[in-house]
Amino acid sequence: MEFTKEHLGGRSWEAELLNPLVGSTMLELGNKVKGEVVYKEVFKKLGFDHTSIDMNAKNGAIPLDLRKPLNLGTFDMVTNFGTTEHVSPGNIAGQTACWKNICEAMHVGSVLVSATPAPGAPRWMTHGCWYPEKLFFRGLASHNCMTLERCYTDGVLIFARLRRVEDTPFVMPDEGMYENKNWRQSTDNIC
Repeated sequence: MEFTKEHLGGRSWEAELLNPLVGSTMLELGNKVKGEVVYKEVFKKLGFDHTSIDMNAKNGAIPLDLRKPLNLGTFDMVTNFGTTEHVSPGNIAGQTACWKNICEAMHVGSVLVSATPAPGAPRWMTHGCWYPEKLFFRGLASHNCMTLERCYTDGVLIFARLRRVEDTPFVMPDEGMYENKNWRQSTDNIC
């Protein structure tokens, strides 16, 4: 199954990061919408049994808190397109819980696809609190028995694709999580 940039109205980074698509089940962190395109609907049309989690409960998302155990089982693909940076502003413990949920939603062969703000990018000056850097993804992979298939930046976003190769207990990397001190509640109100 091939995902193309036309699926999301011409955006190319998603196609580059998502391909090849894996399996038939997907967990989406957040309720991703671009213009009038709801990502959940796109993936359902591609045949995925799609579950999305967002406190806003919009567009079929389950209103769960990513800082608490999800207990949803595992998925073939997990996507984080700009969600984790909003979880638990000012509290790294909430980030640890969030990333633990991500890893626990993966089984051997599962793929995590992530796109989050790049530290220092002017576009994100007041958006979100926690930005995982490339160093974070290298640590996430090495501590949690994953292969880091891709990890790069365009200066605006950090992109990562990881594949679980062995089930192990979660370990939070101790480096590579940037705290955005310019975060503002008025422009960012998730969790």
